[in-house]
Amino acid sequence: MKQIQMWTCIFVIFFTLQSQCSACRWLDSYRTVTRESLSLLEEMGGQYAENTMVPFPGPLYNSIMKAEVEDKVKFLVLTLDHIISLMDATKHSVEWNTRTLQYFLKVLHRQSTELKECEDPYQKRPYKESYKKRINRHFRTLRKILKKENYSAHAWEQIGRAVRTHLQRMDIIAISTRSEV
Repeated sequence: MKQIQMWTCIFVIFFTLQSQCSACRWLDSYRTVTRESLSLLEEMGGQYAENTMVPFPGPLYNSIMKAEVEDKVKFLVLTLDHIISLMDATKHSVEWNTRTLQYFLKVLHRQSTELKECEDPYQKRPYKESYKKRINRHFRTLRKILKKENYSAHAWEQIGRAVRTHLQRMDIIAISTRSEV
């Protein structure tokens, strides 16, 4: 009986390691999907005037680059979910191509879903709440910009610029994470 338990234990360990590795292998495809997201964002109306200032949590991204792999993956998932939520608010009159916007959201959902699979093995370790609070605060600020400017085209231009910067910086984090896994 002990031999059966031993083999069961070995099988469970092997299966756990196998699923963890295969889920995180998706990070190899992350860059391709990010390029597609950026292309779709540009296609939707990425006329970003250089004088448009958008708040961006650069120091947060710099600190995430130094964080553990678990925190990087969780940060990517959290930020993607915020971007999806924000871009889904485009119901408030924006002059973007709705078909392209829907495809853009579909690509973002794919990224989020795949990263959540990679995140699953790290559920046991608590992740630093400071990252979560800071990114939540940032996206709340972006929502306030939209509301303050009554969801105008200029406000959406600012949001598009912020989302573009997020996607670019998240790609850098994913690349560094991939090399650490």
